[in-house]
Amino acid sequence: MTRGLAYYLWVSYRRKRVDADLEALDPAFEGRVLDVGGGRRRGVFRPPAGARWIVADLDLSGGPDVAVDIQALPFHEAVFDTVKATEVLEHVPDAARALAECRRVLRPGGRLVATVPFLERLHADPEDYARFTRSMWERCLGEAGLTPQTIAPQGGYFTHLAGLLRFLVLRAPRPLRWPGYLTFPLLDLLARLDGSARVQRSALASFVGGYLIVAGKPSTVQPTVARTPR
Repeated sequence: MTRGLAYYLWVSYRRKRVDADLEALDPAFEGRVLDVGGGRRRGVFRPPAGARWIVADLDLSGGPDVAVDIQALPFHEAVFDTVKATEVLEHVPDAARALAECRRVLRPGGRLVATVPFLERLHADPEDYARFTRSMWERCLGEAGLTPQTIAPQGGYFTHLAGLLRFLVLRAPRPLRWPGYLTFPLLDLLARLDGSARVQRSALASFVGGYLIVAGKPSTVQPTVARTPR
C-alpha cells in the first residue's frame, strides 16, 4: 500500500484499521469477488492481482461496475467466491436482508468479509441506521445462514479516545491545527495501549470501536427430512 503524509494526517484510526485488516486478509480475496459499496475506495486497500473484482455501489460517482442495493443484488445464486462489504451494513435499513442476499450470491464454501463500526460517530451515506454488538451480529449471520468464522474487535477505549482528540485537531481553525498535528505521534502511542495484555484483561476491553466479520456459506446443504403425513 502507498501511504503518504496526507494519509497519516487525515485518515482516521478507524479507516487505517480497516485497511490493515483487509491487507491481512489479502489471500482470501481470490476468484470472483463482489465488492459492495467499494465505488469510492476511501482507503488504500486495492484488489489483489488475479482476483476478478466486481465493484457494486449505489453511488455512481466512483464509477462502479454495477449500480446495486445490497438488499436486492441483481446476480444469480452462487456466483461469487467472496463478498466484501466494508463499512456498508450500518447504512442499510434491513441488515438481515442484506446478509441473506450476500449468502445467496456466494458459492457453497464462499465467504463474506465485512467491517462495521460501533463506537464511531454517525455518518449519513446517505443514512446511518444502526450499531450492533458482537452478539447481535452472530444472531444476524446465523439467521441469514452464514457461519461466523471471525468477529474480531477493531480498536478500543484508547483508540476511541485518541480518535476524539484527533478529530478536535482536524476540525480546529487553521492557526490552531498546525501545532495540533504535533500531538499525533502521542495520540498514536495512546491508541496502541489497546493492544496491551493488561488493557485486554480489564474492563476497558468492553469498549469496542467496531468489528471485522468473516463468515462462510456452508459448503453443503443440509438435506430436508420429509415428514410422513399423519
